[in-house]
Amino acid sequence: MIDPRWLTLKEAAHYSSIGEARLVSMAKEGDVKGFQDQGDGRRGWIFDRLSLDAYREGQAQPTYREKAMMIMGDVR
Repeated sequence: MIDPRWLTLKEAAHYSSIGEARLVSMAKEGDVKGFQDQGDGRRGWIFDRLSLDAYREGQAQPTYREKAMMIMGDVR
């Protein structure tokens, strides 16, 4: 199975569990990479899947191991 890099607005909303209106707003604010596709006669929005992943990963709390590594890095 091939995972497409670029997703339509509907696909991106389903993939990320973020509402369509919020995704468009986030793209306009620069929080995720998305734009209106000029090649599409309907000028529909498309979103970068990797950008959505990075946004979600940025929301995640560090694991205990990651916290320990951060602390140990400061000790040295």
